[in-house]
Amino acid sequence: MNSNSPILHDFRRGDVSNAGFFAFFGMKLLALGARMTKPISYVGYSWIARLIRRVLPSRKMVVTQLMDDTKFTYPYADLYWSRLASPGLVYAPDMENFLRQVAHVDYAMIDCGANYGYVSSIVTSREFGQKPSIAIEADPVTFTRLKENAVLNNNRFEIRHNAVFSKSGEIVNIYGDKHEARSIIPEDNQEAVHGNVETIVIDEVWDWIRQQHKTATILKLDVEGVEVEAMKGATRVLEMDCLVFYEDHGSDSSHEISRFMHEELGLKLFYPDKQGVCHEVDSIEQIASYKQNPRLGYDFLATKSPMWIEEVRKLVR
Repeated sequence: MNSNSPILHDFRRGDVSNAGFFAFFGMKLLALGARMTKPISYVGYSWIARLIRRVLPSRKMVVTQLMDDTKFTYPYADLYWSRLASPGLVYAPDMENFLRQVAHVDYAMIDCGANYGYVSSIVTSREFGQKPSIAIEADPVTFTRLKENAVLNNNRFEIRHNAVFSKSGEIVNIYGDKHEARSIIPEDNQEAVHGNVETIVIDEVWDWIRQQHKTATILKLDVEGVEVEAMKGATRVLEMDCLVFYEDHGSDSSHEISRFMHEELGLKLFYPDKQGVCHEVDSIEQIASYKQNPRLGYDFLATKSPMWIEEVRKLVR
C-alpha cells in the first residue's frame, strides 16, 4: 500500500480501502459520529472528528466516490467534510433535493463560496443534469482543495480564486479558523489572517455565462456575511432568468439578507425544506418561523424570473 495514495471510500456502500489500520477504524468512527449527530444538525461533530484525528491519525486524503461519475476529496478527519464518511448521508437535503427536481431546467451554476467544490462537483454530474458551473472561492488554502476536486472530476467545472464583493480589484484579507466559515469580514477581536485575495463582482462572470449559451442561472451564495455586498455586484446577472440560493443565518433576527433580497431587489422568496417541498414566503416576518435554531444557517430561494417562479411553484405545497 502506497503511504501517499489516498483513502478510497464508496459513499453509497460505505466501503473503505487503502486506509491502513488506524485510518480504517477512524473512518468507521467518523461515520458513526455523523449518524449520531445528524438528528441535532451535527452539533459537536467537529469535536468527534478532532478526537479521532488525534487518537487514530493519518495524513492521507480521502477520495469519496459520490456517484458513478463524481468524486470528492478532502483531508482525513476533516472537521466538516468527514460527515460524508456515513454511507448515503445527504450533505444538504434542502439544496440537493431542489437541484434534483430542477435538473430538467437548462441552467448554469454560479457557485460563490464554493469551499472544496462539492456543489459544483454534483451539479456537473449526469445525475444532476450535467450543468456547467463556475466555482469561486476566496480562501487560498481552501482554493487548493477546490482545484484538486476540479482535477479529480476531469476539470468539468471552472474555478476562480476571488472574493465576490460589491467592487472589483480590491485586495482583502481572509479571516476565520474554520475553512467552511472563512470570510473577508473579521469577527469581534479576530486578528488572525489566513491570506488575502482580490475581489470581483458577480457580473464579471457574464462572459462565462454567454460562453455556456445559457439564458438561466442558479446563483449559489454562501459568502459568510458578505451576501448583501455580493448582490450589489450582480445587477446584470439578475436581469436574466436568475435564481439565487442563499443562506440566512438563524442568529440574524433582522433577516438582513432576506430583507435586502425582497425589499431592495424586489425578489420573490421561497423556503425549500429537506423533503424537497418549497414554501412561498409572503412577508419578511414569515422568515422567523423557519429559522428555529440560532446556531444554524437556513437556505432560501430568491428570484424575479417568471420562468423560475413557475418552476419553484411546481414544488410548493
